[in-house]
Amino acid sequence: MVYKKPVRISKKQVQLCYLLDELYDQVNVVIHDAVLSRASNRLSVIEDAAKEVERISKEMQQHVDSMRRKRTE
Repeated sequence: MVYKKPVRISKKQVQLCYLLDELYDQVNVVIHDAVLSRASNRLSVIEDAAKEVERISKEMQQHVDSMRRKRTE
């Protein structure tokens, strides 16, 4: 029997997973409203969700950048 050490997940990794879930949800909103919705304000809803996707992706970029190891020169 091979014993494997449990994997430690940092707070930053948990936060990254949360952001990925949030991004996934917003992308699904955009797709749903773009394809299936027949509401009169469909384009406004798509635009709002797309802005939220952009905000989340920028936050993810900053978060990933903070997770990188800093090189010392």
